[in-house]
Amino acid sequence: MTTAWTSPTIITQYAEAGAESVHVPWTGTIMPLSTDGSLEHIARSPKHDIRTKTYYLKFTGFNFENLPATISGIELKLDVQRRGRVTDETVDLYVADQAVGNNQATLELVPTKIYGGETDLWAMENLLLADVEDNNFGVVIRFQAHPHWPHKDHAFVNAVELRIH
Repeated sequence: MTTAWTSPTIITQYAEAGAESVHVPWTGTIMPLSTDGSLEHIARSPKHDIRTKTYYLKFTGFNFENLPATISGIELKLDVQRRGRVTDETVDLYVADQAVGNNQATLELVPTKIYGGETDLWAMENLLLADVEDNNFGVVIRFQAHPHWPHKDHAFVNAVELRIH
């Protein structure tokens, strides 16, 4: 059994501890969300590389229906207007009040990405049904300026959906 694609009901943001000055906050509490300021990457040399990251976005409160008795995989569908060169920095599961599992982030610049799969537990082999049913279960996402192409662009998140196998 597989759940339908399900959207979050709670979206929050936070900065990495000690690094608030190099993080770009988000505007909005429902989707679409947009960065409040541009992400910069100005490559003058490795010494002067300026690359900002967004605040972390935490998506929780997924009200899944028809969850399977045993979880075999998790998929995340992410729809983002990347303005050409905004890429992933963090794409993690959020379980028991912390980001966990394999970071699924890639440098691929497509608008809609699917992370995980029918048999991918994101290195969370001990994930329980109770974990997924918890209102605090979800995903944490953060974007960055692309590390290879200098730019100054924004990111716009249109949709985040999870599906449980």
